[in-house]
Amino acid sequence: MKKAILLVLFVFSLSLFAQEKFIIYTYHNHSPFINSQNSGLSYDVVRYLNTQAKGKYLFELKVIPRSRLNYILKPWINKDCLKIRKCDANWMVLWVNQKWGFGQDSLSNFSWTALLQDSNVIISSSKADFYYTKPEDLIGKKLAGMAGHRYLGIDDLVDSGKIKRINGNTEVENLKVVLSKRVDATLLPKSTFEYYQKTNTEFKKLYASDVSHQDYMRNIMTVPQNKELIAYFNSLDLSEIFK
Repeated sequence: MKKAILLVLFVFSLSLFAQEKFIIYTYHNHSPFINSQNSGLSYDVVRYLNTQAKGKYLFELKVIPRSRLNYILKPWINKDCLKIRKCDANWMVLWVNQKWGFGQDSLSNFSWTALLQDSNVIISSSKADFYYTKPEDLIGKKLAGMAGHRYLGIDDLVDSGKIKRINGNTEVENLKVVLSKRVDATLLPKSTFEYYQKTNTEFKKLYASDVSHQDYMRNIMTVPQNKELIAYFNSLDLSEIFK
């Protein structure tokens, strides 16, 4: 009996040793991606990938600021990892798009696996306030933005004084400012706004524009060298994560 137990423990230790570990980075530390400890879509992705891997891979989530991610990815973006240094390739990034500051050659420099179709929408206190179809519809309005975020087509109008922008530190803070009518509108990912409407009855009073400010795909990003990992992603039905 003792020998059998030792054999099981030995086989188990070998299986752990054989696992290839990947760090999953995300800087999206707000709902629905991170709701609380071990809760949110990012954790759902990790659990799904680990379950489907059946011991071949071990995925571990790390939530870090975008500035830290930029530092980690800098040698990959500059292509130093292919020329003058050896870099750890066992990583991936969740919820990102190739247009979001990952270098001019981001589409070919990295591998992209589609994960979630999303959009940015304009949130106002009522549909009667104004009808949004384009950034110019915000002229003369007061907009609550997220500190450190840039908004295509809107920032130029802010810089020219045509839109007044104030910055908040959280999405909930900005929604409350809209609710109190201290600003005319804010801009949020549709996925985030829908989550907050489900979890906070107050926010059901707010209105999301029918016309989005931007539409985009949120992807899993890694490096093309991870061919087996990418093939693993392609073998999965990632839509199961959101059911």
